[in-house]
Amino acid sequence: MDIEFHYYITYILARESGFSDNESYIVAYSSQYVDDNCYYYYVNFNDGSHYINEVSQTMDITKPSAKREKIYPIFHFTPGDPESPGAGRKDGRKHLFNTTPDSENVRKLFFNALGTNDLYRIGIATHVYADTWAHQNFLGMKNNFNGIPEWGIIPNIGHADARHEPDKVDNRWKDSRLIEENEVIDNNERFLEAARCIFLAYSKYRNPAITDVQISQKWEKLKTKLIKAMEETYLLGSDDRARINAYDSVGSQIPEYDPNAWRYEAVEKFYLEEDIFDRYWAKAEFDTSRWYGFQKAVEGHYILALQVLKPVYDAAGLVIRMDT
Repeated sequence: MDIEFHYYITYILARESGFSDNESYIVAYSSQYVDDNCYYYYVNFNDGSHYINEVSQTMDITKPSAKREKIYPIFHFTPGDPESPGAGRKDGRKHLFNTTPDSENVRKLFFNALGTNDLYRIGIATHVYADTWAHQNFLGMKNNFNGIPEWGIIPNIGHADARHEPDKVDNRWKDSRLIEENEVIDNNERFLEAARCIFLAYSKYRNPAITDVQISQKWEKLKTKLIKAMEETYLLGSDDRARINAYDSVGSQIPEYDPNAWRYEAVEKFYLEEDIFDRYWAKAEFDTSRWYGFQKAVEGHYILALQVLKPVYDAAGLVIRMDT
């Protein structure tokens, strides 16, 4: 999914389920920043110590380093259920790392994050959870299982063959690998189901006493508004303001998203002529900054994901560690 779901729709889901404006912003920003957190920063402290963050995305999925390729199953293509009905292919192939929506593995990550009460962790896990709908039937690794012959490019990593088609709101496309009844994809159908599941979880998290009937009634009203906003003819990138206005009209004035905002709060950059690289220094408020809060949440999600996914790696005869 792209910024439309990960930031704007996530903000709406959080706000409408009972999060405050500021809480919704932190959750939504964290969700989108998973895709923008693609650089390592060596941050210096005045006492001589330093901090290096962990990335949650690469600059170009088609050209990942071996070290960074490990992040895809952790943050974007959670291995699911190879026997899922929606995973049926014409060639009959199955794979342990196939991403399937709302799988047991991703639910563990998502609901554990809610249990931490850490808004950054909740946002990160929301991104991971939502991506299981958009990225279903692709693997977070280089493998010809991902290949779509008529669109083929090399390498077959994630949904590179399908370009950005699986991630776009209000988009229909064809996955010719799947059995006929599943091969024509309506992204809005997938995304609305993801939104419903997230809204249900958020609502119960914010108000444990709420009934399923009450949530269903609230969702049906919200769904009608989301459908209208998602089916607007405007797309982010061609007329950003018009599309954002469509999401604002759902019920909340959504803050602007700046991918550098949180880092600028925490880190300063200096360049000295004798240095080969830019130097980054921690600001006084670094430890309480939202950027550092997000980075610590990335580490927490990573550690849990390695535990949850270990049986999948073991079954596939693979080893993954955070420091490799």
